[in-house]
Amino acid sequence: MSRVLKREWTTAEGWRDTKAGMWAWLIQRAAAVVLLVVVAVHLVNPFRRGVQAALLLLVLVHALLGVRAVLLDFGLPVRWHRALFVLALVLSAGLFALVWAWRWY
Repeated sequence: MSRVLKREWTTAEGWRDTKAGMWAWLIQRAAAVVLLVVVAVHLVNPFRRGVQAALLLLVLVHALLGVRAVLLDFGLPVRWHRALFVLALVLSAGLFALVWAWRWY
């Protein structure tokens, strides 16, 4: 008889032992959903700075977490999960700051 592991996601206890790989997956999926909304808003009014910033940041986060997943699928060791997750987020923030600063220079 197999047991199904169930977590209560509405409590802090349910999130306590969540690993970096799961956070990466959740953030990438959330970025994808929010990205769909932001693209729709961007199509209605493409010249709003806040929408442009959100679009750029979400694309960077979603893409770099996707690159992380592809690298892990190609056989990088599991011990790299956390380092690649942090690298994807830091690189996203850095590229966002660089592009956004250059855009308004």
